[in-house]
Order: sequence, then structure tokens, then C-alpha cells
Amino acid sequence: MGMQVISTVRHGLILGIVALMMGGLWAVYMATNHETLHGTFEQQQEVIQEKQAQKMMADMDMGAMGETEMGHTHGSGMSDNHHESASDMHQEGGGHGSSAQHSHSGSLAKDAMQRLLRGHIHAMGLGVLVCVLLLIVAFTSLKDVWKKVFGLTFGLGAVLYPPAWVIMGFRTVELGPEAAEASIMWLFGPAVGLLIGSMIALLVVLLLEQLGLKNKSLFSWAFD
Repeated sequence: MGMQVISTVRHGLILGIVALMMGGLWAVYMATNHETLHGTFEQQQEVIQEKQAQKMMADMDMGAMGETEMGHTHGSGMSDNHHESASDMHQEGGGHGSSAQHSHSGSLAKDAMQRLLRGHIHAMGLGVLVCVLLLIVAFTSLKDVWKKVFGLTFGLGAVLYPPAWVIMGFRTVELGPEAAEASIMWLFGPAVGLLIGSMIALLVVLLLEQLGLKNKSLFSWAFD
């Protein structure tokens, strides 16, 4: 009898176990490649910073040459223009310069590694959470079709959310923390929506059963 009840959410349990496996395998990969990953991110950050410095100097030189040709070089004014140009370049750094200033750890490479680690943590945590919640769903008095829906929504949320952190981690140095996060919202949004929406729906189901309202005509269509 118990196995028949659980069979309605079996697909969700499988996805939850997949999330656990993803988390475990990713932990092994990070443990064996930690130094390589961190070194790659640091090299990438150095290259970006060097390009920013070269671009800033080139723009400053072009500005100075243009003012000289137009006969507008006025002593201290020239110095002021150099400072303004440097300031503008820091502000116009976009995904690179401005992102470095907003690094939580003081290093974009460290931020990237932290996000990769969160991919493992969330995969393990959500895998366990989803399996537990689906067992609760299985033993409610919901109709089988709605239990299967819960299995799908919980399961998909569990397997979609952790990879979003991993992808964001690999993009953090190149795009900056904020831009990297924005670039992955197409995956973050649906995953969070599935998980939060499923948990709210399950809470409503449990409340309806607890309060004895499941047999009311307004809700009886969802329950056996």
C-alpha cells in the first residue's frame, strides 16, 4: 500500500535524487579542481583589469591629443581633464570595472568560487528537502493527478536551481556579480517560482485537510 502511494510522486523523487547526485558530483569536481578553477578566475580578472587600464590610458591620450590640436591646452585645465577622464573610465567600466567595486569578498575570483560552492550546497539541500516534501504530498488525500503535478514542479525546481548558481559563478569574473546574476534570471526565475509556488500550494493543502475543509464544494474537486 505504501509503495502504491509513493508511486504517484516517484518521478519527483527521482528528480530529487538526481539533484543530490549533482550536488555530490559537483563537490567532488570542485575538491579536485579547486586550485585550477581559482587560478583561472584570477588570471581572467587580471586580463580584464589590464585591458581596462590600457583602454583608460588610450582614451586619456586621445583626449590630450585632441585638445592639443584644437589649441585648448590651458595648464591646470589639462590636469583636470586627465582626472575627469580617469574617473569617467571607472564609471563606464560597465560589467567589468563597476562590478569589481561591488565584490562582496574583495575579489571577483573569490566571489566566483563562492557561487560555484553554493551550487553544490543548494543541490544537496534541495534534493533532501524535495524528497521529504514529496513524501508528505504522497500521503495527503489529494487526487493522484495533483500529486503527480507536485512531483513534477518540486522535482524540476530542485534540478534547475543549483545549475543556475554554477553558470552564474563561471560568468562572475567576466560580467561582474550583478550582470552575471541578471544573465541567468531566465533559469533562476522559473526554478524559484516552481519551488516557492509548490511549497505554498502544499501548505494550503495541509491547512485544508487540517481544518476539515477539503470536503467543501469549493475544494472537493482536488481531493479523493
